[in-house]
Amino acid sequence: MKLDPIYTISFLALTLLMIHFFIKRLSGKKGCMTYGYIGLILFCINVFAIFSWVFMYTSTKDLYAITTSGQQYTATVISFTEEQHYDSEDNRYYTMYQPTVEFTTEAGNVIAKELDFSTSGLEVGDTYKVNYNETNDKVITLGFTLVMKLVGSFIFCFIFTLLLVGVVKFSLGHSMESYKAFTSKIGFQFFIPFLMIGFNLLLIYGIFYGNEVPLFVTGLLIFFSVMLGLGTLGYLKMIFTKGEPKMKRVGVNKWAGDWESDGAEEKYYQERYEKEKKCKNKRL
Repeated sequence: MKLDPIYTISFLALTLLMIHFFIKRLSGKKGCMTYGYIGLILFCINVFAIFSWVFMYTSTKDLYAITTSGQQYTATVISFTEEQHYDSEDNRYYTMYQPTVEFTTEAGNVIAKELDFSTSGLEVGDTYKVNYNETNDKVITLGFTLVMKLVGSFIFCFIFTLLLVGVVKFSLGHSMESYKAFTSKIGFQFFIPFLMIGFNLLLIYGIFYGNEVPLFVTGLLIFFSVMLGLGTLGYLKMIFTKGEPKMKRVGVNKWAGDWESDGAEEKYYQERYEKEKKCKNKRL
């Protein structure tokens, strides 16, 4: 992707201004470490926010293209390229495969294209459902890959847009109380239900349209789908009857969200927090 110098300079200038006003509003001593640490965090938030918007745009553009143009075909994997990735947690390398597929159009033309994703398991002869537009010679992978791309782009865009809005408000000197209330409401009433429903839809998709699996695996998918559906209904019922969960401190640097109770549970967590705090002070 080619970067326009004007846009790049404008982005860096705005980021520097944001860093300056953000740190200016902070209380306490401000040294080089503060500027470097805060500057790196804000720079990353800005970069990821922009990339999330681009990711969301390309995902919705693909969805629009599928619904308005192109033809659907079953493409067969004829080859693939391998790429090694290092996992620092497991201290080992693992291989990802990017497939090249082939299919025949309605006009009789044989098309070979490399798909725009990688997978950990792949064999020659595997098939994928694709949408092909002869006008722009573009192939879009359908099915689970498209669903994951849409869900991932939405989550990515949602989180970093909220972070960017919060950083801008703080840098401009606005009160953060309304922002905190808004993020709490949209998080508990929209984002969490969206994740639960979205994951359940993925399970349902796997049951009906996924690869062939043993019967007991299908049974497990159905079981988890039903449990998740009941859990989602229970969560929504609590949201509409009791409102948003309240965040409670349950330990040193530990927080948990729950609905208001009769006070016994809150008293238990408060006593537990006080004990952990005393133990920490003794160790110090």
